[in-house]
Amino acid sequence: METGPAVVKVLTQDLVGKTAVVTGASRGIGRAIALNLALRGCHVLGTCSCDVTYNAHIISLQDSIFNAYRATGNLKPPLLEACVAHLTDPERFCHTLTGLLEVSFNNRVDILVLNASLAERKTIEDMDEDHIYRNLVANVETPLRIVQSLLPFFQPSSRIIFMSSEAARLSRPGGLMYSASKAAMESAVRTLAEELGLRRGMEGTTVNSVSTGLTDTGLVKNMDKRLRDSILSRESAKINVARRIGEPDDIANVVGFLASEASRWITGSVISASGGSTKIL
Repeated sequence: METGPAVVKVLTQDLVGKTAVVTGASRGIGRAIALNLALRGCHVLGTCSCDVTYNAHIISLQDSIFNAYRATGNLKPPLLEACVAHLTDPERFCHTLTGLLEVSFNNRVDILVLNASLAERKTIEDMDEDHIYRNLVANVETPLRIVQSLLPFFQPSSRIIFMSSEAARLSRPGGLMYSASKAAMESAVRTLAEELGLRRGMEGTTVNSVSTGLTDTGLVKNMDKRLRDSILSRESAKINVARRIGEPDDIANVVGFLASEASRWITGSVISASGGSTKIL
């Protein structure tokens, strides 16, 4: 039996007054993360890849947040703004973010979730210089440049969260550059945790990574039914806690914890949010 859309309700207001930047906030995991933070009172600046996704998804996200807060009768909704920014143009990406933070978000960032990524697939015999360059720029240079550009905006006890993938540990034909770039960023997390935890003005800041398994986003939903059923059957068999793949909310809840004060003693770590399909020690 088909069910209607889930009712969006305001959560415990433990992030009131804070500001989060979430890249790739229009769909799937990024949308769920932005929604989780906003429903806890956090202002959110999200990014998306083009005007089409902005019009199709960001506006509906804003509506969901507004309606959830209106239903409380007394709580004021946080600000949610978004901008179009391209991972392969790090300079413009950073300039767009910092400009909006100055104009609309009082020059502060408390939470940064680096969710957007490029997942172009090519085997070693097919890849060319442009493929290598685009993946490294989008998945390594741009996230690091974003962190660098936001240093003047971060507050004490900030939370920086990189979204990774089990692809950093698994070998899949065609995914060489994606896997390599995700592994690189997991390594960068450890160094950033060392550099930023006691940085003046950022004392108490944590830096972590969340490694996801197969998640039921639009990419999966839009697959050919036979292919989708085959993949779901295979991947669900790897899950230890339930015979299903992950939902965006499963991931958003983990990110939401890492964004909270309760996660203050976790830094430099990779947290697996995969239902057990990938074990990380």
